Amino acid sequence: MLGPTPYLEAGCIADRVADLARELDEVLEPEAVLIGVLKGCLPFMADLIRRISTPIVVDFLALSAFAPDSGRVRLTNDLSVDVEGRQVVLVEGVVDTGFRLDYLRRHIMDHGPSELRICTLFDRVSRRVLPIPIDHVGFATDAAFLVGYGLDHRGEFRNLPGVVEVELADLDQADDEFCDEVRKAGWSGAWH
Repeated sequence: MLGPTPYLEAGCIADRVADLARELDEVLEPEAVLIGVLKGCLPFMADLIRRISTPIVVDFLALSAFAPDSGRVRLTNDLSVDVEGRQVVLVEGVVDTGFRLDYLRRHIMDHGPSELRICTLFDRVSRRVLPIPIDHVGFATDAAFLVGYGLDHRGEFRNLPGVVEVELADLDQADDEFCDEVRKAGWSGAWH
């Protein structure tokens, strides 16, 4: 095990989220619908929408985890807002292969929005299988695996204010001591 490595401190994330909010304010129409993908988007989306000055509507979607080796997902929470004829921004914590994003994009487009934009905090471009363009990217990354600021491993680490890079295999075998190191790394520099 190489150990967890602080990847981004809370202040760096906050600065980039503010930049993304300014980018969105330049293109958003009043009453645009921002749709967060639960649960990984929560801290990012909460911080993002508090910095957007354009009047917006907020909604959420949720998917089940991928079935092992199938690449399939199941919608567990659908839209509650009518997006037909409205501008929509889909907000993700991280975009990886593009399979999940493609499913979500097609699902939202079936609801007839006037425009669909994609905003993600992390874009793992090197892992992309489906070439889906992302309109607003916080950080492009080649990191092994990231946890913190909404990103999790088996439901843990979402509440870390910073983001930590760690090997997935290490997390899969992690004991309490290793998990404590991850938490410590995610809290390092949190209030700078």
